[in-house]
Amino acid sequence: METPGDFSAIVLAAGRSARFGRDKRLERVDGVPMFLCAALKLQRLVPDTLIVLSDADAAHRRLASDFGLNTTICAQARLGMGHSLAHGVARRRAALGWLIMPADMPFIRIDTLRRIVAAASSHARVAPTFQGTRGHPVWFSQRYGDALCALSGDHGARALLRTDPSGAQEGVEPVHWVPVDDAGCVRDVDYPGDLRGVTA
Repeated sequence: METPGDFSAIVLAAGRSARFGRDKRLERVDGVPMFLCAALKLQRLVPDTLIVLSDADAAHRRLASDFGLNTTICAQARLGMGHSLAHGVARRRAALGWLIMPADMPFIRIDTLRRIVAAASSHARVAPTFQGTRGHPVWFSQRYGDALCALSGDHGARALLRTDPSGAQEGVEPVHWVPVDDAGCVRDVDYPGDLRGVTA
């Protein structure tokens, strides 16, 4: 049986925060830089948690190190999330699967992450849902490694939840959806107002 010790969590944190007006990753949530909140929760369940940053993020890399988190630099991050995701998975290609998480979702609950990690032990694709909306993180088993490493531009892993590029469609296990009572799995931070009066 696969266990969290065999998994990797990839946290995508190379975004430019254009709509926020400043670098939202450095905004503090409960005293923690926002881009580290989800990663710290994931690391409690998946020790091999890796944050993907851009080559302009030296300060962010130091901050992550201060909090005991590992990082990797994607030189092509500016070309889109697909490049960052592919880079992160490639750096952890030997893992039995990957939990993919955007860094701008600091409010996700640890219980939601725990349920996704538990389901990942016996399913090839897993994602939470909140009131019918798909959330994060999304889990892909090792059979999806090649497809994840081939992503580029602004194309994330969403298409891999609709199709199965790892092999023949017949007999492919459907996505295992995990309904949760956690708006944090669908709530990202795009504007300063998204952070007012809330904690992670």
